[in-house]
Amino acid sequence: MVTRPLWAEVDLSAIKHNVREAMRVVGKQVAIMAVVKANAYGHGADRVAKAACEAGASVLGVAIPEEGANLRKAGITQPIHVLAESTQAAVPILFENDLTATICSITSAAALSQEAVKRGKAIKAHVKVDTGMNRIGLFPEMVASFIRDVRKMPGIELEGIFTHFAEADNPKSDYTNYQLRRFKAIVEELEKEGICPPVKHAANSAAVYLYPDSYFDMVRIGISMYGLHPSEATKEIANLKPAFSLKARLSFVKEIACGEGVSYSRTYKASCDTKIGTVPAGYGDGYTRLLSNKARVLVGGRSCPAVGNICMDQFMVDLGPASEAKADDEVVLIGRQGNEEITVDELAEILGTINYEILCMINARVPRVYNE
Repeated sequence: MVTRPLWAEVDLSAIKHNVREAMRVVGKQVAIMAVVKANAYGHGADRVAKAACEAGASVLGVAIPEEGANLRKAGITQPIHVLAESTQAAVPILFENDLTATICSITSAAALSQEAVKRGKAIKAHVKVDTGMNRIGLFPEMVASFIRDVRKMPGIELEGIFTHFAEADNPKSDYTNYQLRRFKAIVEELEKEGICPPVKHAANSAAVYLYPDSYFDMVRIGISMYGLHPSEATKEIANLKPAFSLKARLSFVKEIACGEGVSYSRTYKASCDTKIGTVPAGYGDGYTRLLSNKARVLVGGRSCPAVGNICMDQFMVDLGPASEAKADDEVVLIGRQGNEEITVDELAEILGTINYEILCMINARVPRVYNE
């Protein structure tokens, strides 16, 4: 039961639709990894993971072992791949929760092997290749010798090899094609040596829709699974449905006179007699203070500007002098109300950031309500 007059609604049917949309594009022969790191981009990892798997995703992707452990506690049984190398202290978590590891250093591989021998239990691992992201991973010329060394280590089952694109959101990126050529070359080199990891993957959400040559055995969908586009270019190709809305109820409505200030530092002063509504959300919930005097909300199907500095737990909106809004009326911060809509992309543009960050900003203090 939600008691706060602020909540996020997550449409699980939209999550399922977006998974199936990726499946439609890549075909039945290509597996889908649903990326649910960072609490499923703020949507709620366990519920999103279950919905994604019901829709056809066969693997889940997380950033750290603890995220995988939480999914296991929620009863998730599908394969879970930790997409970055784990610290030595976290290696036991991988084994205890049957997680798939990422390796790109001998130190990490040795730690896995030692733990595997101690437990008498093998672990699946994927080798990360850095084809140009320059974040983590082995340079292509190092991969073959690395794999030869790892194959000598007991307890490691080399299940896969993967890379990540730096600018797949650009449909005409020479650099993405360069990365793809480098990855294909190392795969071919390994196959000549009789090394054939069964799962090869490179495509992220953008590449799924813009670079069909990048599919290999599996693709990884993140932002597109949540119904948001990784770039303008994918809007012409992908039929995505946003899964996230942020709503509240007005906690107070008052009339103020022309010239009166609103909130800390009185950065807003009314240009006429008007009505001010208080929304019980603030930067303590992840609705950042940087949106002060810039964002808008929907009340009664009308757009109303956020005015004054956003507080930790509340902010104010100018309802207008003729407004009939009252306390307990619904306010939409992200989502649709009547014929109006406020998108995640709109807030991202105001802040000069990307839609991913907006979703991740809305923190756990905001209850999630799930709709099918």
